Amino acid sequence: MKKLILALSLLALAACQQQGTLSPQAFREPGQTYIAILEPTASPGMAGRFTERLAALERAHGLAVPAEDRLEALGAVILRNLTPAQAQRLAQDPRVYALTPDQEVRAYAQTIPWGVERIGAPSTTAKGASVSVYVVDTGIKVGHEDLTNLMGGYAVVKCRGKCRAAYDDDNGHGTHVAGTVAAVNNSVGVLGVAPAAELWAVKVLSGSGSGSTSGIVQGINWVISHNNGGKPKVINMSLGGSGTDDQDGQYCPSTRSSNAFHNVIQKAVCDYRITVVVAAGNEGDNAANHTPAAYDEVITVSATNSQDDWPSWSNYGPDVDIAAPGVSILSTWNSSTSSYNTISGTSMASPHVAGAAAIVLSRYPNYTPAQVKEAILQNAESTAGWQNTSGKPHPEPFLNVRGF
Repeated sequence: MKKLILALSLLALAACQQQGTLSPQAFREPGQTYIAILEPTASPGMAGRFTERLAALERAHGLAVPAEDRLEALGAVILRNLTPAQAQRLAQDPRVYALTPDQEVRAYAQTIPWGVERIGAPSTTAKGASVSVYVVDTGIKVGHEDLTNLMGGYAVVKCRGKCRAAYDDDNGHGTHVAGTVAAVNNSVGVLGVAPAAELWAVKVLSGSGSGSTSGIVQGINWVISHNNGGKPKVINMSLGGSGTDDQDGQYCPSTRSSNAFHNVIQKAVCDYRITVVVAAGNEGDNAANHTPAAYDEVITVSATNSQDDWPSWSNYGPDVDIAAPGVSILSTWNSSTSSYNTISGTSMASPHVAGAAAIVLSRYPNYTPAQVKEAILQNAESTAGWQNTSGKPHPEPFLNVRGF
């Protein structure tokens, strides 16, 4: 059994920042990239305000933001190569709601039909039809025999090497995730949780499995803006970085987060009704110390093994919503158009839940993300009688899609 472990090596995002302020530590590095939120909430009239506000900001600070960094659907911009003085002045500008330093993120890596079978996916009537699942990851293998439902994609970080598209997978992680979500029912390879769902690759991580929050923000902006014919949207993010929830215990509050990454997640979930599923992380740590896992607006997933137990490395805590299979998971791989691999991690657990969200939405297409989350949790299996040898508290229920 081949195991892939991609270690997390990240910088912490400043938490609980007030509007227009940043801690001095954020300005020590010259030429740093920042995510700036210009519009705290999304609304039908945001486009005009955003254009005016950005134009005024560019004039005031001598900036020239390229088109690809103007994230209009989010009311946000990526600002690159700022000096400490520029960043400080921007943080104090009242037109800037939030200014947060960029940071590195890495894939949480370590389905297999045992997981798909264990959660009851083959028995469902709903199969994810007319739902779009966006895999925000290392890309998806273009032309894979088991991923014929890959409709296209977008690349923030372009594929390198022998690639059939910019969003092709040069790592394997994203392809593995995609197979668990929605490998098609075609008599070869593996079966995904929601085999009738359509897949979209959003490549934000490189061939080494690393990326940045600004890249994720760009990817989410594309998902929001992407015209998929009005079908419900699900995002899976089997990735994360260090950080905490600056609005802990608040779901879609009227006063939105002044942390740029959290603000973007809130817009996707609360304003654009996109269900976002994320991995809890593989540090054996409290998920409250990792984002986006700590955010209340997402569905955060821990990993279990085939013995209905948690591995010691699966993150835990009140921010974890649900458990799903994540150990020794077989799924599609990027080595060829007919390759498969068995790996472990909360990265492998998260797509089980993303597939479950697609199943729920294919049956109830008008559900909000909060209703999708509630439906998944109400249908979940209690783990009260489970053995837990991990040494960590895991009261969260286990994913069950039987009955959908």
